[in-house]
Amino acid sequence: MFTYYLGRQYNKDYYYTTQDQNDCDLPTVWINGQKVTSLVDYMVGNAIKMIQNIEPSVVNNSKAAVNKKTELLEKMLLKFEVPDFFQAMEQAGVEFNPAGPQNFEVSEDVYRWMEYDYKEQAEVLALRMCEDILNRNTFQEKYKQAFLYTLLGGYVGIENRVENGKQYFETILPHNLIVDRAKDDDFNSDARFVGKVDWLNVSDVIERYQDSLTFEEIEELKKINANNLYQLLELTTHPYATNWAFNINNLPTLACVTGYWVGMKDMGYEKSKDKFGNTHYSKIRNNRKGQYWTKTVYRGTLIGNRYIVDAEEMTNIVRKTDNPGDVELPLKVFIPNMVMGENRSVVARLHQHQDRIDFITNEITKMMTRAKGKVYLINKQKLGTSTARDVISDFERMGIHITDGSATGEDFVPGQDARLVEVVDMTLDPNVQQLVSLRREEERLMEEIVNIPKVALGQQSGYVGAKTQAGTIAQSNLGTTYLYQGFIQFVEKQLSFALNQFKISLIDESEEEIPVVGTSGKQYLKLTKDFQFQELGVYLKVKDYIDEQARERLLGLAQAAMQNQMIDMLDYIKIEKANSYTDLINELEYSLNRKQRDQEKQQAMMQMMQQAQQEQQLAAQQQQTGMKEQGANYRKELDVASKVAPDAMAQEAMPTE
Repeated sequence: MFTYYLGRQYNKDYYYTTQDQNDCDLPTVWINGQKVTSLVDYMVGNAIKMIQNIEPSVVNNSKAAVNKKTELLEKMLLKFEVPDFFQAMEQAGVEFNPAGPQNFEVSEDVYRWMEYDYKEQAEVLALRMCEDILNRNTFQEKYKQAFLYTLLGGYVGIENRVENGKQYFETILPHNLIVDRAKDDDFNSDARFVGKVDWLNVSDVIERYQDSLTFEEIEELKKINANNLYQLLELTTHPYATNWAFNINNLPTLACVTGYWVGMKDMGYEKSKDKFGNTHYSKIRNNRKGQYWTKTVYRGTLIGNRYIVDAEEMTNIVRKTDNPGDVELPLKVFIPNMVMGENRSVVARLHQHQDRIDFITNEITKMMTRAKGKVYLINKQKLGTSTARDVISDFERMGIHITDGSATGEDFVPGQDARLVEVVDMTLDPNVQQLVSLRREEERLMEEIVNIPKVALGQQSGYVGAKTQAGTIAQSNLGTTYLYQGFIQFVEKQLSFALNQFKISLIDESEEEIPVVGTSGKQYLKLTKDFQFQELGVYLKVKDYIDEQARERLLGLAQAAMQNQMIDMLDYIKIEKANSYTDLINELEYSLNRKQRDQEKQQAMMQMMQQAQQEQQLAAQQQQTGMKEQGANYRKELDVASKVAPDAMAQEAMPTE
């Protein structure tokens, strides 16, 4: 299936069309088609959009955390059930704010805050750890690769490990996986074993497992070369035997099979009763078997069917949330549409149609090579005494073929009954259109298998309305929803395991070795015991990313809004660059809030200016009023003075007694 994606598929089913009875190649060259590649790349492109827009969230599923959240919710709702009591408390100077500075107007706001905004400290730290895991492992590349492997091989694995206090995961090729197919489960949740095969040359084997191999084994490995590979490892060369080693470019390469399996472990405890009937649980000594067993995970690596290394019980074991008595395997497997232990990849459903398209294309090529147009046959017996050698070059330029009439096995007709030139129609067979139609039908069937019509690919031959195109794309996506949604659920399970594995490993680390969670997080991890026993579930939400059709629609609305001065040029560019509606809303909300703040500042400045103008006007009015009052008083004084002056003069004129 991988060869079809690479365009190197084998033509074994149609060898009879390219070879004759003696196994000699015919002139027509067989060309491998690339239709499978284009369809797979289109589906991978859709997956990349989802992977780029995943937004993880962590929920604490432990019993203590659920009780704590329920208690907090009841406390906050209590203020709405008996508001008079709390108002009286506030008047008395007693405040009750279980949610801190949060203020809620109605009870619905409480439920919404608890569902979307409230995070306890463990969830905040776990989310920070989850983001660290994703960024360290370049998750976009590895998840994209995992989805591609799923399309090609039908299943994929992701191996998780903790190394030097950090969590890593790697994508495993389908043909290197060992899978337990006992139960139909897309996520292989109930698998009892899982494994992988690594093909390493001798130098890589020594470098990777030098701490686990003995000195004698390392010396034996150093002696291996291309000539003594099978003899030294005591491997059989039987054609039906399992191949544990190959010579690749004269470089000895060994199969290193790593297996993980679920086993039982003796806890080393026994139950006993004393003479008073009290039950006691005690540690068993003297290497006796205990009464209590638990499940655990073991691992081991077999190199070249000869050396066994790393055979031990694993550390940092993650137990299942719904059943703590059971364990989870560190290599997560995704097998979409697993039925009766089997499944089919997308390419497995397409490759036969690709072969038929290649066959039809080859037949069309044959017909094109046989087409010579209208060919002229010259009867050399009609040329008289002249030879045809002088005119052959001219005839060849005209497409005329020279014959003596005996090539067909017919008798020569002498005299005037034979024609000099015969015309043979060797133009392209019109039935080639039937082959072209058959090829188009095969392509249509391939597109239907993966639910990708030409409208979705933008390859339709005629004009299609925008609404029709959007509806067609929406309906076609339903056929592949199980694959995309299942892959996101697989990533959730893998990331949840990685987070819990990382959490377990951090418990035993010194404070200096935990840079991810910060100083307060270090103290929390060291002091609290709840973090050690709680189950952290990771949930992924795919942001509502903007496709090309929606982008065109948004840009049209943005252009109209900019013309009406509702947005500026910067907002228009933000709309054009946004990848999801969530990011776009956040950007526009920030821009709107900034504009509101600027408007409020401008309004405040305008109010201050208006207030200053009003104060100036009021001062001017007061000044004018004062001047008017002063003028009136002055006039009154003049009036009084004018009245008082004659009386005073009259009194002065009167004689005194």
